[in-house]
Amino acid sequence: MLKTSMVLAKALVEKESSFGEPSDPDKPTPLPYVELHKARQIMTRADFIQRLDRINILTIDTNATVRADSVVMQKVFHDICMTEGFDEHLEATLERLDELEGLGRTSEVTFKDLNGGGGYQATIDKDASGRKGIFVSLKPPPN
Repeated sequence: MLKTSMVLAKALVEKESSFGEPSDPDKPTPLPYVELHKARQIMTRADFIQRLDRINILTIDTNATVRADSVVMQKVFHDICMTEGFDEHLEATLERLDELEGLGRTSEVTFKDLNGGGGYQATIDKDASGRKGIFVSLKPPPN
């Protein structure tokens, strides 16, 4: 969750520049926001946004926009993202996490000791409940 949170925080910090300086110093500066559907695309995990809203890091308002929960939180995002080497560190972290997630999606099946001249057949199919799986059947040896 932290990885995707930092990507969204960076997007909010980058949006700060489009808001510019306030024209009236007596009015508060609006916080930068991202539309909810875009925030979900940025984070790639839609369920994390609701979690961050519950713990008061982000706010999802009635207009379906996502912003920092407070000015203080936006300042924290800004300070973190402006730290020297943040972009390189974030990119390296994202690459490493992608590698680790790729390992979780890769499976290897090894067949040993298939003596007797038989063989095996492996197919990818759905079981009775509709879940996708690999099904292996052993072939009897030829007579």
